[in-house]
Amino acid sequence: MDEDEFRKQFMKKSVFRQASSLDLSYVPEKLMCRDEALKTLIFNYRRIMEEKEQPSVNCLILGKGGVGKTCTARYFGKNFRTIAIENDVKLFLEYFNCINFRSKSKIIRELLAKYQHGSGRGFSDDEALKLILSQLIREKGYMLLIIDEIHLLKPDEVLAFLDIAETFGHQNAKLSLLLISRSKDWMIIENERILSRLNEKIQLKPYDFDESQQILKYRSELALKENVIDEELLIIVSQIVVDHKNMRHGIEILRKSGSYCDKEGLDRITADIIREASNDVYPTFRSDIIDQLKDQELLALYGIVRSLINNDEPFTLVDDAFEEYNAICENYSIEPHVKMSFRKYVRQLTQLKIMASKTVRIEEATRGRHLEITLLDIPALKLAELLEDILQRKFN
Repeated sequence: MDEDEFRKQFMKKSVFRQASSLDLSYVPEKLMCRDEALKTLIFNYRRIMEEKEQPSVNCLILGKGGVGKTCTARYFGKNFRTIAIENDVKLFLEYFNCINFRSKSKIIRELLAKYQHGSGRGFSDDEALKLILSQLIREKGYMLLIIDEIHLLKPDEVLAFLDIAETFGHQNAKLSLLLISRSKDWMIIENERILSRLNEKIQLKPYDFDESQQILKYRSELALKENVIDEELLIIVSQIVVDHKNMRHGIEILRKSGSYCDKEGLDRITADIIREASNDVYPTFRSDIIDQLKDQELLALYGIVRSLINNDEPFTLVDDAFEEYNAICENYSIEPHVKMSFRKYVRQLTQLKIMASKTVRIEEATRGRHLEITLLDIPALKLAELLEDILQRKFN
């Protein structure tokens, strides 16, 4: 492609009005079909503005993937902060996803760096947190801390966050928590002590057909130009959302369909494009996590995927995957980590529900076991395409 052709690509018409409104991180101006959840959150957190003591409030949003947990929490936080400031309450809003911040210490040190401009080295978690709370008191401020994928933290770390008011005194804890988790994952860490620290548990159910249609119509109007997609096609996508109980699937279909039109120079989405996009989206596979993996985790995952493809089996062994990982590192001129580290990455990928692993006995040996690894929710070839694209952009 020469420079003229390169320039022409930018001159092509697009079917998108605002493509970013279909991003997973997008928080819409209007939140559809979650009024009851928002009212519950308002009822609990309004005390921060109304009561002089500014109590510490802890709530939890639960539900399956694609039911709007994160969107609801971030929408509430954004608008609550606006109203708090209008009422002369200096509210600081912070959001952390435990996919990126996988321990209590990392979250606290990130807050310390932002509010105290220090690395936090040499301080314990409690000392660092005390500095943050002292800063809030000095500034006459209050913090709402939203923590997503909270189940990825250890139960004692979750309890420590919920216990901040008890630990530092209610008069000093100018901080409230809004936690987010998938229902099944939360059940693993929930215990009586954690439960007793929650003011409210909000369970979100999957969207029904009418709700799905309402949301998709709104999001398509934001994202796509007029007459790009018609009502009949939105009905098809709405039914797909209901079948999979996952709104993320429907929004991803809209995004992929629009991208296909732009690539092929089309000005309308057709039923065939919708069907093709639907076949290319795996509703229970969490592509948002892949984008946030660390470099070595990406390389390890690609090693596992390549091993699965080469062996043409539903599972692979950690030794085989490690060999592929080494070859991939060599190809990208990256120093590979040792096998012990590779096993750690396997455990982390398993915890993130990207894959599953289990230790099985070696039949030929009286003593000995090996680790079997398999993928969840997406074919190896499809994941390989995704990873190749990411690694090319990162290392080439």
